[in-house]
This record gives sequence, structure tokens and C-alpha cells, in this order.
Amino acid sequence: MNRLEHVNLVVKDIQPSLEFILTAFPEWRIRGKGKGQWAGQARNWLHVGDDEYYITLNDGAQGAVRDLKGTNPGLAHLGFVVENVEAVTARLDAKGYSIDIIGRDHPYRKTVYYIDPNGFQFEFMQYLSKEAKLKNQYGGESGDLIRNKAKAQNISFNAAEFLHQLYQQVDAKNVSYLAEVLNQDILFRIGDNPALTDKKAVLEGNEKFFNSIHSMKHRLVATWQDGDQIGCHGQVDYVRLDGTEHSAKFSTALTIENNKIKDYFVFADLSQL
Repeated sequence: MNRLEHVNLVVKDIQPSLEFILTAFPEWRIRGKGKGQWAGQARNWLHVGDDEYYITLNDGAQGAVRDLKGTNPGLAHLGFVVENVEAVTARLDAKGYSIDIIGRDHPYRKTVYYIDPNGFQFEFMQYLSKEAKLKNQYGGESGDLIRNKAKAQNISFNAAEFLHQLYQQVDAKNVSYLAEVLNQDILFRIGDNPALTDKKAVLEGNEKFFNSIHSMKHRLVATWQDGDQIGCHGQVDYVRLDGTEHSAKFSTALTIENNKIKDYFVFADLSQL
């Protein structure tokens, strides 16, 4: 069987990359290290990995790594398959490493990218199927790449699931659920009504609206996510208290902070209710 055994990187300083790698893969170890020469210059080398695979780190690099946004030849990234990508991101985030890119949504895999302290990009991929045809599927992605962890939500946050769950609970007139998912500091506005900034007032306002109609059913046509901004649009079908019906288009834009709604804007014409 042919397989890739190792990659060999030249870095300015070994220790920062070593710490990054061992944070991502705590089961790995330093297999060996020593001193050598390259191009007439003394340098240190180190192998980090397990009994089957490893990364070689050599110090003494001069100059900068290739611009990852450019087209110069060279290494683009190193890709690793992991069992649990959320566990990897949790370890790296806890040590202060920031996500560079969260890959596009795919039904059979999750991907996340980090740049190590020496400027090399690492991709961590979790396959969601063991079937080769599915996990190696070309195409099938949806949504956009999410760049820069400063704006990105944790990879475990799924905007589509959150929005569908939100509107299932809204249709059920579940004020208690809203109390759980709304941030304490909230900015809420629906239609042309004045904005509300007090969580208690937001909950009371929603309860009042729920009591003003018999029922409602939201149908989401599409959802989107851009960092901490998520949203959807679709149609809502109302049944008034007198039994008559009314349908309207709606669009919702949310800002998410720590998996709770910080800003909540609903764009819809409620004048006919």
C-alpha cells in the first residue's frame, strides 16, 4: 500500500508550531529531534507525530511563507481527517488560536482551517459518512466560506437548524423558548413597530401578538449565515381570531452572540392583521 508518511516544513521557530500541532493532536508526541545543516547553515529539526505519520519541523527559515491568497507556487495547506472536528476546534480555541476559515456546508463532511504561528494553513476535516461515494462526493456544498473566527460562530452552530427550530417554537407561541434564546441585551423590531431593547418588553410584546391571532405557520424558503449574522425569508400563513386567513412574505435577520439572539429584525407587513 502506498501512503503519505510525512511532510517536511521549514519554519522560523519550531516551538510555536509544535505547540499548535500538539494542541490539535494531543495523542501525538515528539518522535525524535536533533541538529543538522542545510545550505551551510546549522539548524534544529524535530519529528512530531505517532508511529505511522509525522511532521518534520526545521528551524532557521528566512523570509515569509507564500501568500495564501496569492497564486505563487508552494504549499496551500495540510489536510487532516479527524474524528470530531468540534473537539479539535475546542482545544485550539481554548489555547487562543483563531479559526481562519470554516468550510462551506456539506451533507457528508465538515471542514475548518487554522493558520499556525509560522504561517502554515492546517485543514481539519470530519467525514459524516463512512461510504466512500458520499464522503468523497465532489460538489454538494452550500452557503459561503466563513472567514475570520472573530466574526465566525463556533462550527457546531448550525444556522439552518437554529432558524427552523426558532420558527417552530414561534408557531407554537412558545414564549418560554424565546426567553431561553434571546440575549439579555436585545434589540428587537418587527415591521414598522418601534424597536424594543428590554428583554422583558420583547417577551411581553411577543405574547401580546401571539394572543392577537388564532395561529400561524412559517415556511422558510431559504436561510443564510455570514459570521455572526444569520437570516431567512419565506411565507407566513396566519389565521385570525375570527377564522379568516391571511398570508404574507417575511424576512428575518439575526445577530448571534454566544448562541443567543442579540439583534432580532423581522421585515413583514402586518397591517392586514
